Amino acid sequence: MLRQAGWDLVTMDERYGVTASQSVSDEDWIAEAASRGEVLLCKDLAIARNQLEAEAVFRADARVFALANANITGIAAAECFLAHEVTIWSMARRVPGPYVVSVSTGRLRRCRLNLGRD
Repeated sequence: MLRQAGWDLVTMDERYGVTASQSVSDEDWIAEAASRGEVLLCKDLAIARNQLEAEAVFRADARVFALANANITGIAAAECFLAHEVTIWSMARRVPGPYVVSVSTGRLRRCRLNLGRD
């Protein structure tokens, strides 16, 4: 659905291969995608809560938009991203990383990164 709406995207399976994508560490794919200037779309906000992943986002200056509800279908996930398309792309263009933004049906909310420094 996102491609049909004109989004240019690459899935992890497409980038690394179906089998290899399962073994790529979160820290590695976050760093690699961010170094390419890509905006990251995730299905789980754990990327902001998990300290290793949050630190990877921080170090890579990644721009991440993650679904607030990881237990939705692929179609519902695409619809959620598309509902906020203008805001997501506007923020991705004008606001440098690092950040993780929670994407839900009703709103976008910037999340605090768990950097273990409190």
